[in-house]
Amino acid sequence: MQNAVKAVSARVKDGQLEVVFSTGMRSLWPISSLQFAKRINGVLTNFYPSEEELVEVEVWPSGEVIEFPRVDQAFQVSALMRGEVGNAEWTRSLTVSVA
Repeated sequence: MQNAVKAVSARVKDGQLEVVFSTGMRSLWPISSLQFAKRINGVLTNFYPSEEELVEVEVWPSGEVIEFPRVDQAFQVSALMRGEVGNAEWTRSLTVSVA
């Protein structure tokens, strides 16, 4: 699958995760919408990383994962594109009802 679209770069700017794809397309996700979680005493707990912790953003060589190494958190690009920015409960909590 040589011509597959993949992420080639990522950065956090102005409170948003910006991902640039091999096609030149860019997508943005508000950092506040992404679920950052870690296990504390066996319990998955949400946390809110600081700007300094989000400065370092890496795209895995496959172009399929965006990683924040300072907080040991990674997101699959395909999941982000489907609107899956965390677990099901987290994602439901972001749903806005439109009348």
